[in-house]
Amino acid sequence: MAASAQRIVVGSRVEVPSIGAGMVAMDNEDGTWNIEFDDGQEGEFPTGQFVLAANQSLKELRQLPDAAPTRELPSGIRVLSIPWSEPKPEGRTRFVCFSDTHGLHGSIPSEHQPEADVLLHAGDFSNTGELEQVESLSRWLQAYPAQEKVVIAGNHDTTFHEEYYMGGGGARFHDPPLDCAQAKALLQGCTYLEDTSTEVLGYKVYGSPWQPEFCDWAFNLRHGSELWQKWQEIPHDVDILLTHGPARGFCDRTSRDQRVGCPELAQAIRQRAVPVSVSGHIHDGYGWTTSADESTLFINAPTCNSSYSPTNPPIVFDAPPAEELRSRQNSQREAGGGRSPGEGGATSFPRAPPFNGLV
Repeated sequence: MAASAQRIVVGSRVEVPSIGAGMVAMDNEDGTWNIEFDDGQEGEFPTGQFVLAANQSLKELRQLPDAAPTRELPSGIRVLSIPWSEPKPEGRTRFVCFSDTHGLHGSIPSEHQPEADVLLHAGDFSNTGELEQVESLSRWLQAYPAQEKVVIAGNHDTTFHEEYYMGGGGARFHDPPLDCAQAKALLQGCTYLEDTSTEVLGYKVYGSPWQPEFCDWAFNLRHGSELWQKWQEIPHDVDILLTHGPARGFCDRTSRDQRVGCPELAQAIRQRAVPVSVSGHIHDGYGWTTSADESTLFINAPTCNSSYSPTNPPIVFDAPPAEELRSRQNSQREAGGGRSPGEGGATSFPRAPPFNGLV
């Protein structure tokens, strides 16, 4: 049956003849739809060129993955195993990490919403900055069982980047244009960071929405001096770094086996010995890893998987008290001869390859 005869919504599974299966990622509101295919391709198609898949069930996708064992790093940070049932040790602070929810907050499985002290969201909470999706995020945040919530924007949250939006970017998505000030005012129930820091339960958290330029989306900067200068704004005493895009080499691999993280960000993190780096943006890179010396925990926490289904579980970690965390980091720095763990010499920026990853 032609797709035009049925109701299409963002998140619908579809089939495009001669190309394959995928998921509707965006309604362009002109009779065409952006479709992300299971093999990593993407494209724009009018309604008559695809059909809805017979099976729209997400049951299999919503099953929890096999649990990895809880692991403690030299910093004292413990990454918890699913389903996060172990009690929080006395004096620790529990963080739950989300990203790339793309307006689907009401579809996140209840078993993927564990109680925590602090919720971190690394951007792309909407498809294109729609007001109703900002409101959806606010309702979800206000109801979430966490004492503190910290949020940044991402490249899809176009109405939060007013210079880009009013400079022509918004015309790609909205006619008439939306009110950027209204969009930001609708975000409630959290601390919103944009190249700023805040103290949360004793920890210094810095948030920034920027990433290497990609397909004329919001919050894009060019590799080299633009990104390097932006990352120089990161405080040297930050405990938790919240950026939309990941650092190069850490949870940044696409389905086409390309590393697409930001090398300038990786350098800035090494120089500062940041204990925790939380990001999203690259859906295929979901997961967590550490630097070689385990001085930095890198988390990529997109809630939406490569098919734009909100089925990836959040990533949860317990942190020791802020002063203990900093003391442990300083001890590791001293053990490394006074340099930040993993810190290199001269600054260099590898050329990034083009990519079609899911963002």
